[in-house]
Amino acid sequence: MFKKRIKTEVVPPSEYTDFSERFPGDEKYATLKHVAIAGAVPTVTAIGTGMLMYNNFKDSYTSTLLPVSSPVQQPTLEPVVAQIPSVVPVNAVGQPVGVIADKSLEMIATILDPVVQVLVAISFPIASVIMVGACFWFMIGNGEKAWSIIMNCGLGYVLIQMSPLFLGILKTIGEAI
Repeated sequence: MFKKRIKTEVVPPSEYTDFSERFPGDEKYATLKHVAIAGAVPTVTAIGTGMLMYNNFKDSYTSTLLPVSSPVQQPTLEPVVAQIPSVVPVNAVGQPVGVIADKSLEMIATILDPVVQVLVAISFPIASVIMVGACFWFMIGNGEKAWSIIMNCGLGYVLIQMSPLFLGILKTIGEAI
């Protein structure tokens, strides 16, 4: 009873890791094209983000010092004369100039830019924690859920890193319209 031997059965890996029944024909395995695209996406993202950051910050560290010998101009005060019209036309409509809207949009963009930069900066540590957490699903035995979490986390990280580029494109499109 105590010396009962347990027979170990060897199962080939294809029975529990090969998901080829899901894909017809040659789509079962990754081709060179798939590998090249998967390798190019992070490279293109890094290059695009690097170019955006270089273009945004290359002139931000220039000196703004004024020469010491520059003359200080005193403002001249002139009296203000109020002119009140005697007749106001009924169909008078102000012309929209967009100054307030442009300044408001610029102010909101200036306020939210550090928020976007902070979110981009903290995306890597958060993505790292989520991917390590997904590895625990492998340990538990739920590999499908682990791969799903890892893929979603990777896609989210890439999109967050590209968000300044997307926002710049949207701003350019908005200014063109």
